[in-house]
Amino acid sequence: MKWGVVILAAGEATRMGKAKMLLPFKKTTILAHLIEEITLVEPNIIQLVTGYYHDLIQAQISTDKVDIIQNPHYSLGMSSSIQVGLTAMIKACPDLDFLVIVVSDQPYLNQSILLRLLTKQQQTAKGIIASSYNGIKGTPVLLSSAYFSHLYNLTGDKGARVILQQFPDDIATIEFENGALDIDTPEDYELLCKKINEEDVD
Repeated sequence: MKWGVVILAAGEATRMGKAKMLLPFKKTTILAHLIEEITLVEPNIIQLVTGYYHDLIQAQISTDKVDIIQNPHYSLGMSSSIQVGLTAMIKACPDLDFLVIVVSDQPYLNQSILLRLLTKQQQTAKGIIASSYNGIKGTPVLLSSAYFSHLYNLTGDKGARVILQQFPDDIATIEFENGALDIDTPEDYELLCKKINEEDVD
C-alpha cells in the first residue's frame, strides 16, 4: 500500500491577519508540529502546498522529508491547492493508493489520528475515511485513488467535504474530538493557548 499526505497551507488567513500556521504551538509552530507528527507515521510522500505565505513558510520549514509545492493560483480556493498537491504527488508516486488531506490549522492532529485513519480503512475497506467532530465529517480525511478524479472536479473554496456528501455509503469515520479546534481568528488562538496552559497544569 502506498499513501501520501498533502498539507494545505496556501491560504491568506484573512481573519487572522498573519500566517496562522506559523504561530507558536508548544515548543514549535503549528505547522512544524503537524509535519513532525505526520513524519512519524512514515507515509510514502508528504506534500506541503503553500500559496500566500510561501516565502515565510519555506524560510521556516527545512526538512528533506517534505516537498514544498507552491500553488500560484491559491486565490482560487482550497480546491486548487488540493489539485496542485495531488498532481505533484501522482507525478512523484504514480501508483499511489490513498491520499490523506490535512489542513494546517488543526494543531491537535497527531500520529495517532493518522494511524486510526489507516487502520479504519483496512478494517472497513471503505474508500473514504473521515474525521468526526461536532457532528460533522471533515479533515483529516483519507481518500482512495478511486476518488482522485473527483478531487480534480472540485472548484472554488471547496474541499473534500463535497465528495463526502456525494458518496455517503462509502464513508467510515474516526472520532477526533479536538479536530473542532481550528485556528481561524485571534480568538481561536487565544483559546488554544489557554487550553495548552490548562493541559500543562494538569
